[in-house]
Amino acid sequence: MVADWRAAATAQMVDGLVARSDPGTRDHWTRYLKGQAVFRGVPMAGVRRVVRTVWADRALDRHGPDAVLELALGWFGAEATEDKLAGVLLIAEHLAPRLADRHATALGAPLARGDLADWNVVDWYATKAVHAYLIARPDRIAARSARVARWADAPGLWSRRGAVVAFVGSAGAPPFDGFVPLVLGVCARSLELDDRFAHTGPGWLLRELSTAAPGEVRAFLAAHPELSAEGCRMASARLRGGPYRRR
Repeated sequence: MVADWRAAATAQMVDGLVARSDPGTRDHWTRYLKGQAVFRGVPMAGVRRVVRTVWADRALDRHGPDAVLELALGWFGAEATEDKLAGVLLIAEHLAPRLADRHATALGAPLARGDLADWNVVDWYATKAVHAYLIARPDRIAARSARVARWADAPGLWSRRGAVVAFVGSAGAPPFDGFVPLVLGVCARSLELDDRFAHTGPGWLLRELSTAAPGEVRAFLAAHPELSAEGCRMASARLRGGPYRRR
């Protein structure tokens, strides 16, 4: 009986997404991700409405954060991207204020086990759900950041990218002493991998960090010639003369 509410919430989520599926939207995103992910064809606004409805109808706020987090993590195991994005929004927009420092371990699990394994969904997860967890308690952001930074020690690409991209939203205004060396260390560990996305993640983070710590970013680029040309262009976009370009 304990799991019945989770099964009912999941069934309602899936039914809601199916009802909002559009073949044209599905085909667009399938082409955009080059067949690397499965889509139902539901715009983000539709996914958000479904999650809000499930949250209210199933009174998910009455359940403890561990149980609701388990529900969200279960959605990451689905095949369709929109089901995974429902889990992202459940955490980012409903659950994050109730999470504790210790939940960093559970939040890192879907990246480590491959439930989130393409750049699109990983970036949504990191910039929305994980970032929301980091900033939900300003007095705990340094401790939580240290926990998320440890994901970069994992062997897998997506754990490392998630660890990098989770800090993008805070990089323009570092929220605590020690933030800059912490995230530069995360970037350096990502560069140990040769994959394109192990380099574009740091490029993105370094670009945002360069507005607050241009000297440190320049020093990092000088010390890490292994950063790909694409990543270097991204990282230096705000450091170059002339009009700003994202790349």
